[in-house]
Amino acid sequence: MAFFVKKDLLLLWSRGILRRKNWILQDLNLRKIKNLAKAGMQYALKKEKLSSWPAVVKIDISPLCNLECLICVHADPGSCSHLKRQIFHAKQRMPLEKYRNIIEEIKGKTCAVSLYFLGDPFMHPDLLEMCGIAKEAGLNVHISTNFSYNFSDEKIERIARSGITHMTVCVDGITQETYEKTRIKGSIQLVFSNLKRLCQYKASHSLSCPEIEIQYIKFQHNLHELDEAKKIFKAMGINYFYHFWGDLHNYSDIEPGKYRVYRYKSTKVIPQCLWPYFFMLIKYNGDVLPCCFYRVASQYSAENPSTVIGNVFEKSVWEVWNSLKYQEIRRLVSSPGLSSKGKGLKETFCDGCYFLTLSDFEEITRRADKYRFEDVYAIDKNGKAVRK
Repeated sequence: MAFFVKKDLLLLWSRGILRRKNWILQDLNLRKIKNLAKAGMQYALKKEKLSSWPAVVKIDISPLCNLECLICVHADPGSCSHLKRQIFHAKQRMPLEKYRNIIEEIKGKTCAVSLYFLGDPFMHPDLLEMCGIAKEAGLNVHISTNFSYNFSDEKIERIARSGITHMTVCVDGITQETYEKTRIKGSIQLVFSNLKRLCQYKASHSLSCPEIEIQYIKFQHNLHELDEAKKIFKAMGINYFYHFWGDLHNYSDIEPGKYRVYRYKSTKVIPQCLWPYFFMLIKYNGDVLPCCFYRVASQYSAENPSTVIGNVFEKSVWEVWNSLKYQEIRRLVSSPGLSSKGKGLKETFCDGCYFLTLSDFEEITRRADKYRFEDVYAIDKNGKAVRK
């Protein structure tokens, strides 16, 4: 019986938080510092009902996307039942006034908003106005995008002045042949064009924002382009360049039930997950989830088995943040073993999470440092990547 020890997973998670420190901690004021300190204290004390606000609110303004990346819920479903059950349509966009209400409630306490989850934020027609609303409220504004759009010079100027403080652009190579292996339907030339013009506009108008971060997702097939990518993006004027290994499995491959859980981890001195104490995820329809790592492929399924914590269109952010369901999740991450002892936590969103259990989770993942594209995918006669 091979338990999955999540040292590598936790290392990746901690590195992810370090990458994000720029847009989480920038422009702190006394009130936000007090809120962070209070959250840290309550996390250390394993409090279930909090007096602090989430430090970061992640808002899925739309789950729609223009690409079909292999890891994502937007990938070609093929024979995958999870992906076949996905439902996406044009109305899945957060109404501007609902968004405005969320920002009004969290301003002054929360440090930042991050406006994406499973979709690309540029699919929302009101994205730039939303960024401006959050910026005016004193919030750092982060987006992550594939940036593979045919944007005009006017649109690039609007992006530069929209209020976005930090923008992440995910790149899987610098030639089209390499890039499109995983970024299905994407154009690296469009990405380069948009980035170059955005950097030029920032420089010519002495703008410090948006700070632009390139995430070069590493695979065996794009390592030979990494050094050249660093040079290209440095010459453009990109603020940050990070590279790390990607995944060749799909989100649907790591849903609950796809791996065996042997037992829950032992209780530690501090809770074994930061999310219920520092972060909140709000979907376009107001539903609240405790994190963006778990049960991902279930979120837009016709038969969604995931358990939402509440809805901020029906109750306030604060009411949901301290609801009984959120308190149950904090109890679970503080003492994972309670779930197996009949303490009423089996129905929570986090039950069975690979951060909280010993499992064979690692055996079903296909991480790019250990697997090649060709080990997992074949190219059919139409040039499409299909699972072996």
